[in-house]
Order: sequence, then structure tokens, then C-alpha cells
Amino acid sequence: MDQEKKKKPLAPILAEEMEAEDRGFLRRCQEEETAVRTRQFAGLTCEGEDFSHMRFSGVKFRNCRFWNCSFSCGQFTDVLFENCDLSGCDLDGGYMERIVFDSCKGVGAKFTGMVLKHLSLEECNFEDANFDSSRLEHVQILRTRLDHGSLTACRCRQVFWSEASLKNASFFKTSLRGMDFSDSEIGGITVSDDNGELSGVTVDLYQAAQLAKKMGIIIKDV
Repeated sequence: MDQEKKKKPLAPILAEEMEAEDRGFLRRCQEEETAVRTRQFAGLTCEGEDFSHMRFSGVKFRNCRFWNCSFSCGQFTDVLFENCDLSGCDLDGGYMERIVFDSCKGVGAKFTGMVLKHLSLEECNFEDANFDSSRLEHVQILRTRLDHGSLTACRCRQVFWSEASLKNASFFKTSLRGMDFSDSEIGGITVSDDNGELSGVTVDLYQAAQLAKKMGIIIKDV
């Protein structure tokens, strides 16, 4: 528990009362290039829309659907996504700080080249999501699926996993030093031929046996 508290990211700073807005307000902010501040959105459905370069601060999204939308180069600070769907969205080159994704879906979403600070994924499905070349600092992933996800060439600091599913995920050229996967599923993960990414990682006995096979080590029963 002490270790979890130490690594827990900072929560979003949100006002107790926020004005509710609709899709039209979001589009006006995009057209006028103004930041979205201290607002809440509920039940929005957008598909294939361009919200690139937008700025969000102190914002709550609840039960919103952004299918295959672009938020590339966007800035998100103090934002809560609750029961939202960002599947297929493009957030390439963006910035996120003090962000929570709670019970969200982001299948195939693109988070490449991002700066992600104080980020929490809780009870989410982010299968096939791509985080390549991103910087992750003070990030926790709790009871979240990232199967077949790609986290290659990432720079990580204080990344905490708990009951996550990472089957067939790629960590090629991403150091996992200091990370504990002992209660997560890591079967079939991809690393480089020399397995350097695994140096300093914590796993359970079963996972150690799986990884030993990847390294060509034969464990003999006694």
C-alpha cells in the first residue's frame, strides 16, 4: 500500500460546479482557437471530426463517444474522462497532465509522441493502442487491458501496473526497470533480442519461467 501511494499520480483539479456545454460549443472553440476551460460535456457523439491543436483545462467528459476523431497536438490539463469511448482517435504529439480515464475505451487509439504526466487508466480497454515514442511520468494502469498494444521506444519514470492485461504487447526499446508486473498478464510481450528491456523488472515465478523460455533458458524440475 505504501508503494502504491508513493507512485499514485496527482488527480485532476476540477471545480465543484462546471457549466454544461454541447457539441456546438466544442466546435466554436475549435474554429475560434480558444481553450475549453472549466466545462463539462455529457453524452456527446462525434465521429471522424477534427479537434486537433485544441486545449482543455479543468474539463469533465462523461458518457461521450469520439470515434476516429483527431486530437493531435492537443493539450489536456486536469481532465476527467468517465465512461467515454475514444476508439480509433489520433492524439499524436499531444500533452496530458493530471488526467484520469475511468471505465473508458480506446481501442486502436494513437497516443504516439506524447508527454503523459500524472495519468491514470482505471478499468479501461485500450487494446491495440499505440504509445510509441511517448514520455510517461507518474502513470498508473489499474485493471486495464492493453493487449496487443505498442509501447516501443518510450521513456518511463514512475510507471505502476496493477492487474493489467498486456498480452502480446510490445515494449521494444522501452526500459521496464523498476516496474512490477507480478499481478499483471504479460504473456507474449515483445522485447529486443538481447532482452535488455527486462533488466530490473519484477515478476512472479510463473512469469519468470515464461521469460526464461524467451531467453532460451531451460528450467529443470528438481
